[in-house]
Amino acid sequence: MALLWLLSVWLLIPGTLGTEDGDMRLVNGASANEGRVEIFYRGQWGTVCDNLWNLLDASVVCRALGYENATRALGRAAFGPGKGPVMLDEVECTGTEPSLANCSSLGWLKSRCGHEKDAGVVCSNETTSVHVLDLSGELPDALGQIFDSQKGCDLYIQVTGQGHGDLNLCAHKLILNANPEAQGLWQAVGSSIIMRVDEECMPVVQDFLRYFYSRRIEVTMSSVKCLHKLASAFEATQLRDYCGRLFATLLPQDPTFHTALDLYTYAQATKDSVLEDLCVQFLTWNFGPLTQAEAWLSVPTSLLQALLSKSELAVSSELDLLKAVDQWCTESVASHVEVERLVEQVRFPMMLPEELFELQFNLSLYHDHKALFQRKTMQALEFHTVPFPVLAKYRGLNLTDDTYMPRLYTSPTWSTFVTAGSSRSRGKQSYEYDQYYSYRYGSKAWYNPYQSFQTPQHPSFLFKDKLISWSATYLPTIQSCWNYGFSCTSDELPVLGLTKSGYSDPSIGYENKVLMLCGGDSVVDVTTFEGSKAPLPSALGTNSSKVPSVFPCTSGAFSSFRVVIRPFYLTNSTDLD
Repeated sequence: MALLWLLSVWLLIPGTLGTEDGDMRLVNGASANEGRVEIFYRGQWGTVCDNLWNLLDASVVCRALGYENATRALGRAAFGPGKGPVMLDEVECTGTEPSLANCSSLGWLKSRCGHEKDAGVVCSNETTSVHVLDLSGELPDALGQIFDSQKGCDLYIQVTGQGHGDLNLCAHKLILNANPEAQGLWQAVGSSIIMRVDEECMPVVQDFLRYFYSRRIEVTMSSVKCLHKLASAFEATQLRDYCGRLFATLLPQDPTFHTALDLYTYAQATKDSVLEDLCVQFLTWNFGPLTQAEAWLSVPTSLLQALLSKSELAVSSELDLLKAVDQWCTESVASHVEVERLVEQVRFPMMLPEELFELQFNLSLYHDHKALFQRKTMQALEFHTVPFPVLAKYRGLNLTDDTYMPRLYTSPTWSTFVTAGSSRSRGKQSYEYDQYYSYRYGSKAWYNPYQSFQTPQHPSFLFKDKLISWSATYLPTIQSCWNYGFSCTSDELPVLGLTKSGYSDPSIGYENKVLMLCGGDSVVDVTTFEGSKAPLPSALGTNSSKVPSVFPCTSGAFSSFRVVIRPFYLTNSTDLD
């Protein structure tokens, strides 16, 4: 009876119902009448994005929960960020609806918000004689129409594009002064200014200026670069940063890599270090396909230097990396100094002795840089033939140096391919992935969510025949975790599981990685196995408590992964005295 009484009391408390789609509750408030807004849909609770969130929307929530009205409509996760999906975005209520589900919005589960923008409310049972008519939502369009009219102006703008006819526009200083984004214009002295823009950016100038009025702008993949350039030139920092984030979406959509190289050159010219780092990161994870693309020979020297310094560079093997550098140097007619700097970045100890021996016969660069290659080869042969304790004790080598650490080697020697479901590879997409990453050219391989494979214990030749067995598993549910012996929580799913069996040398550690493949093609993120599990990011960064992938995957979900084994010597594991 006591349990039944407690249940009946709980059902009467505002904000706790949640049995039907559209039910709402308040979470994490200091009292029952306030909190983060959560709405129920398809068996789970989720949050609401604060875009367009106002008192009319808040009032719908409060009245549905038994309160008279709403006194505050809060955003920016005022009551803390939630978990789970963001259910609704751009909610617009008239104030009379029974639930937010009945209001205008983008629809269920179509938000691009993160939980840092979760909406909240403060409800009250107090009545007031003050009633608010809020038509501010119409203001952006009204201001945009003022710009479109090109009347009543007190600032005249001459837009000049190289090789393109001038464009004469006008603006209103009073409106510009009210928008910090427009400071590059309202700080102008006098009643006229000249905007000098590139010819390719002339078509978006009017949209750019109109943005200062309406504070809204549509950005497409074809306009994002020009809008970013204009925003940078005229100190529109919010638009600049917004366009900068969109570049992450743009990069994986071009398999030719011309976009990535173009944006890298643009980032260097504009000294945009954030965009430059973004381009380097994408090309690092997709280095294998880049070396096979027509654009490979167009890679700037500075970019190639940056790529070769990365341990997370994804390539089938170090030998294939060196062959690609050899081709680039030969066909780009690199200088003697440039070649030496690039070859110094190659990790010769990650190549087997027979591969090192054959370099003198297979590389165009070898004879003109014979001394360098011989020195690097001797360094590698020491690594391969001298046991670890002797190496560290007598040679004083820093075995934690990048030279002795593996990259993300995607050949079958060090990796395996795991999918979210069973399938037989066929068609162009699977072929491309195999060509660039695993060199399995057949079209009849089976791909599964569970893979058993073997790798050497370590890249040193001393361990060539000492194999260790691994099992990699895609785990989408609690039941699948139990089936394969993993302990999982619902919040972390799906995850990738990895177990090893066989003798483990105490002097060897592992930093194993997972490559997230978007559509079986571009690598858009890399995560690390923490213990026996690797977290999988959210493909689009929306509707999930998971961390978003570095580069959004427009397919909406990851269905294929490359598990890479990365062994290294534990330099503090052996007594060297």
